Amino acid sequence: MTSPTTSSHTSSSSDKLKDSITDSFNYPHSVEDDPNKIWLEKVFRKHYFNSSSEIELDNYVSEHEFGFRLFDGYIRRHLNFKSKRELIASIIKFSPSDIFCSPARYQHPSASMDQKGWIGADLIFDIDGKDLQLDCARIHNMTFCKNCKLIEKEVHTSCSKCNSSMVQIVELPCQNCIRNLKKEVTKLVEVLHDDFGIENNSINIFFSGNNGFHIHVVDESFFNLSSMKRSSLTQYLLGRGYLVDNLGFRIDKSDNITMLPNKIYYNKGWRARLLSRLHLQLKNHRIDDKFMRKITQIKETNKIGISGVINNQIQNISVKIDPNVTIDIHRIFRLAGTINSKSGLVKSRVNNLTTFDPFKESCIREDALVKLDAFVDTKLFFNGTSYKIKTGINNIPEFVAVYIISKGIGDIYIEKLK
Repeated sequence: MTSPTTSSHTSSSSDKLKDSITDSFNYPHSVEDDPNKIWLEKVFRKHYFNSSSEIELDNYVSEHEFGFRLFDGYIRRHLNFKSKRELIASIIKFSPSDIFCSPARYQHPSASMDQKGWIGADLIFDIDGKDLQLDCARIHNMTFCKNCKLIEKEVHTSCSKCNSSMVQIVELPCQNCIRNLKKEVTKLVEVLHDDFGIENNSINIFFSGNNGFHIHVVDESFFNLSSMKRSSLTQYLLGRGYLVDNLGFRIDKSDNITMLPNKIYYNKGWRARLLSRLHLQLKNHRIDDKFMRKITQIKETNKIGISGVINNQIQNISVKIDPNVTIDIHRIFRLAGTINSKSGLVKSRVNNLTTFDPFKESCIREDALVKLDAFVDTKLFFNGTSYKIKTGINNIPEFVAVYIISKGIGDIYIEKLK
């Protein structure tokens, strides 16, 4: 996330935002020479005017810190609003490219960080497509060279034209990416429910608006957790520091297996998941000779040894979350129901993870035809329709144009603005 810019603290949040924009950054004049930003800002404003009811807020609006990233690229943090109505009015007026809200509640949300008076924070998890390192992503994503501006299909570590290593990956997630992200979400929800006793109705799932999912846990038992305790929770979910001894046996540096003293091992949590993945069962919750023979067989039939097998299984069943997101109790997150400027899609609540399709349910509803100047051929699938975008001028719906422009692989056609 871009480093936030602290706005001045005045008694009125509307005046504070106005002062930050007009005085500090002379906004919106700073983007008058960028047709894409001018056009996107108009589309975003129209969307929020028509769909503000989709923005989700709890009953503690006045206790949250908000952040606006405007189309000049700067973030204004420490914004505070008395009500949803006041927030919506500012969103429509200033039409931010991104809108953020703290999962934390504060006594003084508009104060500097050390003066806010932290009350507590909901538990947030971020599952992002880039952390899955899927093979398909290397093919359908693109590479943008910051040096010569070349856009190439597929993922490259350097530019084929100028050989610069200053490249940026353009994420264009496919349905396979979404399916694998959903699997990670399912794993997380199961662990939160089974191992931590969090009820499913306290677990809120949102599509991030780009290439991932946010999971918001609203539960009083976790609201006051410190950063350190949240860190311990993430380490558990990631399977870091797991002791093989917990499975009932010990492995030395030579990969030799020794049965631990005969104890009762209840099949819960990580032990249950690992033993299930290894196709092992404890008899009466105890280690027996049959169990040890199976362990030895696994060791002898795998070239990487039993330690390698277990480590691979830990990697497979751990949840691919970004721990920093969960640990940071002062971070601000994209507000549910608002547009993600990286894609032009909306951060949307997921009511049914199995059937949810972000390329249908997270599209803005602006479908008037516009002209787009595409930089590269690409194929997109939105709202049940396939769009074959050709290099050059295309006539396409606004919501598709928003996606392409947000990805940096096309421009709004200049004549459309005249």
